[in-house]
Amino acid sequence: MDTDVVVVGAGAAGIGAGLELQSRGRSFVILEAADRIGGRAFTDAQSLPGAWDHGCHWLHSADINPLVPWADRFGADVGREQVAFSTAQWRGGRWLDAAEEAAADLQLEEGFAAVYAAGTESPDRSLGEALAARGMEDPFLRSVMTYMACDDPEQVSAQGYAAYEDTGVNWPVRSGLGALIARMAEGLPVRLNAPVTAIAERPGGVRVEGPGGAIDARAAIVTVSTNVLLSGAISLPKGPARDLLDEMAHVPCGSYEKVALALDRLPEELIGRTGLAVDMGADRFLPWVQVVEGAAPMLILHLAGSHVRDLVAAGEAAMKDEARSALERAFGSTIRERITGAAVTGWQSNPLTRGAYSYAVSGKASSRARMIAADTGRIAFAGEAFSPRAQATAHGAYQSGRDVAARLLAMLG
Repeated sequence: MDTDVVVVGAGAAGIGAGLELQSRGRSFVILEAADRIGGRAFTDAQSLPGAWDHGCHWLHSADINPLVPWADRFGADVGREQVAFSTAQWRGGRWLDAAEEAAADLQLEEGFAAVYAAGTESPDRSLGEALAARGMEDPFLRSVMTYMACDDPEQVSAQGYAAYEDTGVNWPVRSGLGALIARMAEGLPVRLNAPVTAIAERPGGVRVEGPGGAIDARAAIVTVSTNVLLSGAISLPKGPARDLLDEMAHVPCGSYEKVALALDRLPEELIGRTGLAVDMGADRFLPWVQVVEGAAPMLILHLAGSHVRDLVAAGEAAMKDEARSALERAFGSTIRERITGAAVTGWQSNPLTRGAYSYAVSGKASSRARMIAADTGRIAFAGEAFSPRAQATAHGAYQSGRDVAARLLAMLG
């Protein structure tokens, strides 16, 4: 036997699993197909003058988030003072005043309260149905719901969404959440550029195979996204591990991308703001733009659901043009003169992710619970999709990795 456990994937879940295995004195190796650590946590310090997160960026539910102690340990720049989002809104050809912004914020709160209420009801409905039942069709509410759910509200289970434990405390990691995950991996036996193509069962253990050869282990923990597993990129043996794909089909990864624009200076209207919402016209998706202040200011357009899938299909130029067009609507054509660089994410087209984060399909909320509870023997699964109360988050993935590693070791003895 080459090692006790092979961990497939060096994202937050894989690192969590590795840290748990290390703390228990077990031998293991983490195989990562990419040339970097972090998975969907990636802080990019190369494409623009300032570093920015392609994926997860906030410590959600920070008052109970297990990544906060790690951020403190490594001295990460965390925006603890950000107790609420302050979103400027350009709607109907003008800036909303303070009272109108407050009304829009209240509508957001009421919309999410409606979704959480629908999450306690049967039968399971979609987020879109839950909002429509209460006459909540505001485009900003729908767009925010699309970001949070990672797909169009009509596709997403209200019960599944409401399973998330939201304390309302969300802190940005200004130094990069991806950079923090990478720091956490220091000292762990991670092999980069080591894709896994098949996992087979063998007497007393498993065999993990890839272009770099085969590794025999007592067990494996698979932490890649549900979309990667559903694609068949990793062959699984007949039995409980492969059967789990039937449940995963109801917990896919949705679509969420960002377009980051570097500026020489921020528009005055955005100083002290955390974001900007831009009305793009009738029946158009209403994007949210993250405001990054500091020496290297940026505006980062967030896009999700079917709208971003269409943009991804149209190409990188179309994504950048969408971001510039949004800013022009609010600030006029002269805003282009302030833009010094542009970069986009590519989670949907990346074969190592094939999407952003997971959600339960409407009517299929129970699939996530069955995935988590399933006994798949020596081939275990972890990740944000396997988090019972913190799905779609880095800390949910991390804790899932630790929990699954501990449970697997208890089985192995």
